[in-house]
Amino acid sequence: MAVNPRITAVLPPAKTVTVYRNGDAFYPGKKVVLNPRHLSTFDNFMNTLTRHMEAPFGAVRRLYTPTEGHSVQELAQLKHGGSYVAAGNEPFKVLNYCGIATINQQKKKNTMIKPVPHTRVVASSRWRKTKDGTCTINVFSNGELRIPPARVRIPKHTLKSWDRVLTMVTHKVELRTGAVYKLCRLDGRPVSGSSELENNQHYVAVGPEKFKPLPYERKALLLSARNKRPVNNTVCDREDLELTVGGKMKEHAAKTERVKQQRKVSRKPARVTAGADSVFNAKNKRREVEGAVEVQEDPHLKVDLPIDQVEAKTVDEEHEASDSTADRKSLDASSPEKTKAAGCKKQLNETDVKEKLDKLRS
Repeated sequence: MAVNPRITAVLPPAKTVTVYRNGDAFYPGKKVVLNPRHLSTFDNFMNTLTRHMEAPFGAVRRLYTPTEGHSVQELAQLKHGGSYVAAGNEPFKVLNYCGIATINQQKKKNTMIKPVPHTRVVASSRWRKTKDGTCTINVFSNGELRIPPARVRIPKHTLKSWDRVLTMVTHKVELRTGAVYKLCRLDGRPVSGSSELENNQHYVAVGPEKFKPLPYERKALLLSARNKRPVNNTVCDREDLELTVGGKMKEHAAKTERVKQQRKVSRKPARVTAGADSVFNAKNKRREVEGAVEVQEDPHLKVDLPIDQVEAKTVDEEHEASDSTADRKSLDASSPEKTKAAGCKKQLNETDVKEKLDKLRS
C-alpha cells in the first residue's frame, strides 16, 4: 500500500527565542515561542513581533543577531534559546543586548492568611518602620525645581544590582534627556552603589548631562515642613474619639444656626432708634437749650411715602362703568337738538348777508 506523505511528514519542533529592541538599552527583552503550526512563514513571525513588542520605531522589518549584527532572513536560521534584535528600516545599533538587566517579578508564596489584630491604639502609619529590606528614596530631576521629587520604593532583590536600581529610577523619573545614568546627592556628590542609599533621603537623577547645582536642599526642607503634621498624643481611646467627634458636630450645628440668624438680621431693614445710648442723644446739653420745650410733631402732617409702602384702595368698577354709560346716553339724546339749533343759526346768517348785499347794490 502507498503511504500518504502528509501523514508521515513531521513538523519541526517549536523554538523559543528572546527578541530585543534595536538601540534600547533598558528593554529587558521579549520571549517569543515559534510554533510552526501558527507561524509558517517569516512574514507572519515579523507581524507577531510588531504586535507584541510595540516598538517606538513602528513595524518590525528586520531581524539581526545581537553580537555581530548579521541579518536573519528565514525561520530556519533561528536557533532555540537564541537572542535576536528587532529593528525597523534603520541600521543595526551596537549594544550589549545580552547583558541588559531584567526585573524578575517576585513569586507569591502560599501562606496562610492571618487574622487582623484589633487594637484601641490609634497611631499614624508614619511611625511604622519597614523591616523587609526595602529602601524608599525621593528623587529630583536634574535642573528641575518646579517638578516635585518622585518617591521610589526599591525592593530588596532590586538593591542587589545597581543597574536595576537605575532602571527603576528611569521608569519613575521622566528626564528630558532620556535614561538615568547616575544618582547624585543634593550637593552634587555621586552615589556609587546601592549600599550608599539611605532611607527617606533626597537624591538627584542625572542623565548624560552634567549635574546642575540648584537649591535642592531648600526645596526638600519646604516639602518636608509642608507634609509634617504635629502629633501630640499618639495613643487615645475610642471614648475620647467619640467625644471629639460629638463636640465637632455640635460646634458645626451652632455655627450653622449663627449664620442663619445673621442672614435673617441682614434681610431686615435697620431702624433708627432713639434710645438712651443712641448717637442722636447728646450726653451734655448746651446752655442755649436749657429750659426749652421740645416741639412735638403735628399729627396732621402729611408725609409722602414710596409707592411700595402706600396702602392700596379698592375701586368700584361697576359704579364707574354705569356712570360712564349714562353720560354717553345723555350726550346722544342732546345731539339732534344741537344740530337743529346750529342749522337755524346758519339760515339767519345767510339772510342777513343777502339783505346787506341788496342795500349796497341799490
